Amino acid sequence: MKKYLPIIVAIVIIIIGVGFFFQYRSSHTFTLTDLQAEEIQPIWGTIRVSGTQDTDVWFIDVENPDNRFQIGYITPGMYETIKLERGKWYRVEAAGEITVTMVNVRIE
Repeated sequence: MKKYLPIIVAIVIIIIGVGFFFQYRSSHTFTLTDLQAEEIQPIWGTIRVSGTQDTDVWFIDVENPDNRFQIGYITPGMYETIKLERGKWYRVEAAGEITVTMVNVRIE
């Protein structure tokens, strides 16, 4: 039994870590409905985006509106990822409801 104790402890630590990750991810997933008032900030730089209808999704840098980033056309049931600068705030423009994962959200 002593021979297997380190393996058992490692497995328990991994299971707990995965549980914390999924909890953290779900607490930083938001569905945006009023896309004029909300801004997002990537936590790790890469975010995942899905929507309720066919649409293009634009991310506009709040400090410099000339910096625009686009996710190609998304459709319901599909998702895309985009790499944005970590720590910056972006305004989101799209049609319908957009769900974004691994972001902070602020409402102006």
